[in-house]
Amino acid sequence: MSLSRFNMAPRENHLRAAKRILAYVKTFHKGKIIFDTSYPNHSAFMSEHHDNWGEFYPHAEEDIPHDIPESKGKAVCLTVFVDADHAHDLVTRRSITGIIVMANNTPIRWVSKRQRTVESSTYGSELVAARIATELILEMRYMFRMIGVPLDGPALLLGDNMSVFINTTLPSSML
Repeated sequence: MSLSRFNMAPRENHLRAAKRILAYVKTFHKGKIIFDTSYPNHSAFMSEHHDNWGEFYPHAEEDIPHDIPESKGKAVCLTVFVDADHAHDLVTRRSITGIIVMANNTPIRWVSKRQRTVESSTYGSELVAARIATELILEMRYMFRMIGVPLDGPALLLGDNMSVFINTTLPSSML
């Protein structure tokens, strides 16, 4: 993705970067994506229920379309991994967002893209990435419902920046 922006006017360093990518692919040539439909074990990620969200959003609930088909088959659990690389792009200083969406234990969608804004801190980059991941969760939940796949509970969003998750899950936090 990073190299494709320089297709029109590549330089010597871009060739070195492309060779490095090819060396990585050659090193891990037996890598594969595994389709594992087993149910994930989320017992290590138990989340707390915070009653005070009702004070801030008293009538908030997921918007479920009225014309969804009847759900059939085994329930699917969505797990989303999100990360951001702060100021990764040396030209524009923009961060890169990385997201993997898993249906049960199978990766079904992944995103790696440059953020549209320039953030001044890792916290800002991670927060933007979490927002993008949340929008992707809403999209995937809608899609699964519209094709008749039952969903098991809320999606689990996992990331590596604790301050982002504390500030977005505890309405009274001031981190």
